[in-house]
Amino acid sequence: MKMTLLFASLLALSCTASAAPFPVLTDAAPEKAGFNIERLNALDNWIAQQVDAGYPSVNLLIIKDSHIVYRKAWGQAKKYDGSVLMSHPVKATTDTLYDLASNTKMYATNFALQKLMSEGKLQPDDLISKYIPDFGDRPGDAIKGKSTLRIADLLHHSGGFPADPQYPNQAVAGELYSQDKATTLEMIKRTPLAYRPGTKHIYSDVDYMLLGFIVESRDGPAARSLC
Repeated sequence: MKMTLLFASLLALSCTASAAPFPVLTDAAPEKAGFNIERLNALDNWIAQQVDAGYPSVNLLIIKDSHIVYRKAWGQAKKYDGSVLMSHPVKATTDTLYDLASNTKMYATNFALQKLMSEGKLQPDDLISKYIPDFGDRPGDAIKGKSTLRIADLLHHSGGFPADPQYPNQAVAGELYSQDKATTLEMIKRTPLAYRPGTKHIYSDVDYMLLGFIVESRDGPAARSLC
């Protein structure tokens, strides 16, 4: 929880970099910053053991009092080319970029929504149909509720959608299969609700996919540059 709050705070601060100067990070020896070298070495060995046991890779950066006191990478950044094991895997470095996956729900989508709400461009009780054309209940839907679905419902993970329809996976998605953004939005519109909105809480990728489309509908190309 503390790490999540720290990361969120750092991202929030980065959006206002022009408002105040930031300290420049400089390198410093761990022992001069008060770190126990033996314990750092023990941590190094433990991480190496996890990688040897099969963990793909690890990147660790320790900062204290504006000083970088520890920085190291273990493992491989890329071991497979598709489904084929590479003969020469790409090693992880301290510059390796990682997919944040669902962390982006909080660090990107939520921050963007807060920005847009503070600017008066949308409100929590706004209907999804206000921003997504043709979004709503369809004839034959077993469970209704899309036409009255609000932004707040999606934020609460109570929008009625299944957890993960896996649109890019044809074996799972079936008729909802999609490999591109525009088609995926259409497939979301067609996705049957799993329960009536507001009656349950089910962590759903679909909820935040819709919120992402809403952010883009309000900020257009600028949405990708938020934070």
